[in-house]
Amino acid sequence: MKKIKLHELKDVEILAQIEDARKVIRNARFQYGVARSLENPKVIANAKKKIARLLTIQKERQLAAGTGSKKVRHFSRAERKDQNVAKSNGAAKAAAKAKN
Repeated sequence: MKKIKLHELKDVEILAQIEDARKVIRNARFQYGVARSLENPKVIANAKKKIARLLTIQKERQLAAGTGSKKVRHFSRAERKDQNVAKSNGAAKAAAKAKN
């Protein structure tokens, strides 16, 4: 299916398409496992690409609706080290203040 047509699908239809593509992959892998041959080996790759497209469209819609999860900032090792040093310095200052 063309990308433009996929964008026109409703959410329920997208979920149905994903399930169908997963069934195609499952059946193709089973057929390959039993007979060690497939008529068209590209079936698996094409189905995986279709699933990826559909999941991307689904994620875009979630983000557009604002129901997506917030991105978490990942700090580098140096930033984490600086944060830990700052925390320990703060704790040491608080302990020193408590002594006085």
